[in-house]
Amino acid sequence: MLGLGLIFFPVTALVFNKFDDKGWIFSKILGLGVSSIIVWNLSHLKFLAFTPLNCYLIIVSIAAINLMVLSVKKNQFSDVKNKLSNILTIEIIFLFIFMMWTYIRSTMSFINSTTEHFMNYGFVNRLMNTDYLPAEDLWLSGNSLNYYYYGHFITAFINKLSASQVGESYNLMLALLATFLFVMPYSIGKNLAKNLVKDSTKKISKVIPIIIAIIAACSVSFSGTVYYTIHRLILNEDTYFYPDPCYYIGYRPETNDKTITALPAYMNVEGDLHAHHMDTMFALTTLALLLQYMLSDKKENERKLKKFFNVDIFLLGILLAIQKMTNYWDFPIYLVIMGAVITVNNFIKYKTIKDKILVTLTQLLEIVLLQELLSILFTKNLYISASKVFLTDVRSPFHKLLVLWGLPTLCIIIQIITLLYDFFVQKKKEKKKLFEYIKEMNLSDVYIIIIGLCAIGLIILPEIIYLKDVTAYEFRRANTMFKLSYNAATMLNICASYIIIKQLYENGLKIKKILFTGILVIFITTFGYQLDTITYVNNNFKAEAMDLRDSEAYIRQNLPDDYEAIQWIKQNIDPNVVIIQKPSSSYTIGTRISVFTGNPTVIGWHGHEWTWRAEEDYSAPEILNERWADIYKIYQSQDEEEVRSLIEKYNISYIYIGNVEYTDINNINYDLLFNVGELVYVKDTNYVETPVYIIKVKSN
Repeated sequence: MLGLGLIFFPVTALVFNKFDDKGWIFSKILGLGVSSIIVWNLSHLKFLAFTPLNCYLIIVSIAAINLMVLSVKKNQFSDVKNKLSNILTIEIIFLFIFMMWTYIRSTMSFINSTTEHFMNYGFVNRLMNTDYLPAEDLWLSGNSLNYYYYGHFITAFINKLSASQVGESYNLMLALLATFLFVMPYSIGKNLAKNLVKDSTKKISKVIPIIIAIIAACSVSFSGTVYYTIHRLILNEDTYFYPDPCYYIGYRPETNDKTITALPAYMNVEGDLHAHHMDTMFALTTLALLLQYMLSDKKENERKLKKFFNVDIFLLGILLAIQKMTNYWDFPIYLVIMGAVITVNNFIKYKTIKDKILVTLTQLLEIVLLQELLSILFTKNLYISASKVFLTDVRSPFHKLLVLWGLPTLCIIIQIITLLYDFFVQKKKEKKKLFEYIKEMNLSDVYIIIIGLCAIGLIILPEIIYLKDVTAYEFRRANTMFKLSYNAATMLNICASYIIIKQLYENGLKIKKILFTGILVIFITTFGYQLDTITYVNNNFKAEAMDLRDSEAYIRQNLPDDYEAIQWIKQNIDPNVVIIQKPSSSYTIGTRISVFTGNPTVIGWHGHEWTWRAEEDYSAPEILNERWADIYKIYQSQDEEEVRSLIEKYNISYIYIGNVEYTDINNINYDLLFNVGELVYVKDTNYVETPVYIIKVKSN
């Protein structure tokens, strides 16, 4: 990541010219994003295999382009030396936080089937075995993966660059995401504040950016909402459990409207490489780039061409494409946010109506077209089952919304009221119009109001509509609220951090100072959620359990014979051939062979495949039920011709029989299976009721 940041820094520094660190921390993500998306598309086109050497070749090419930029635009880098202390500071913070999270991950590095560990770990393993995209679905062999899996691809991309084992890199990626959730809000908060105090002569103005930066970083990365403050710190409930703030609506007490309000701090410790969690680093880079765009000088006498074509817009198009492929839900969310910021920015900074409208529409069209071009090879293979919008027939209790989102929302509302009050005062004195007042506002204030209103909109939207999926009626709006609230939490915390300190910093009524002092105290108490969560999950940092690489500890401890067989498969079997195992429901252990080897199987987690490939009426595709039945036939049938026919139908190379198969599949026909194949592995121990067998299918 350091190397990618250095390589892409010339372009980043050119773009982030208003940031006090020249956007250093975001150069890591831009370098990662640009290099990986080139490999992604070239691999889809079969021009370039997804190998470490080819990944490095693309990075070297990008480095050459950045050197050219540095050479051609060297006069614009004259002030970088003056920013070195800021760059070094944020890099030290990055390193410290990364080391901290690496240590934490080492105390809870196991992968199990209770959440979606298996799915995400399996995706990364499958991609590590993939030369050309799209990747084959490890749980539906012969079909491409029907999911927004770009974040998993990036994990594999970094893994191939670093020559790490998946068991190690999986946990390092989680540590990296948690680190970015701290340092990126830090940089955004600091640069928002720098612009706020740039003309101030107050002595305290020098420390305001640091204060806002630290609070923004802690709030995004550590906060558990006011729910944590009330139920854990004040009431100290015996029944309190760290996921509770995410399951407050619909579960406390339990109702038929079970929803999830995801929090970044919860995701930091859950151990899942969820799509929405991995997209956070690109989402925060997008927010930073939009801030830079708003702070940049767009003078009326600029060359006409530059109004319509600039690097900011180009990078936003790339980021939007990556977000679509990493977490499709974020595509419409951040397209709207981009549209709002760009529209307001251009209407403020351009004089003529023609320029305001034409430049805005052109830039948004460029973003949409570029993201479409870069993501088209992905979207043409993607089937989205959750595409119908329904009106919500139930609402969240208002008091619960207040507990979860009331504090940052209150900050935004007060900020808007304060600005409106100031406008009416000026209007009365100077006859000033609203648009003239907005043009003279501090751009940090404008930016905060835009993303704050967008965030509030994301909270309100699930109270009006939801996207229908295959889940049961009581979970009907769970996924919609889950995906929207996660982004809202990030933006609301950044907004609250800025507004609270701004209101305390600026002159105003004493009652306002008292109010925001109280709000600040409550806000800071919510940061304890992360430490409380970490302490619970890793059982008070039991150092004797530390091993960052031990992602497979769960399978080794609970199914040691399967674990040994998995290691044998990795060393002796082609990672792209099909190995059958017991058909499995979601969140069960049955798919352990495909998950830990990356080898595709005929049918894996049925419920997840159903979610990804549901029919128009949301019923399960027939192919899933057919495959489920066929695998049982292979294990149980007395008809050798039927078994051979099914093996050929699914291009099966190996048959796996372990304790899970023995326990859950009745009357396995061992004699027939040994006859259609060659026994290449057997593990006979007293731990299991049956030996572990791996049968290599004989070719006809």
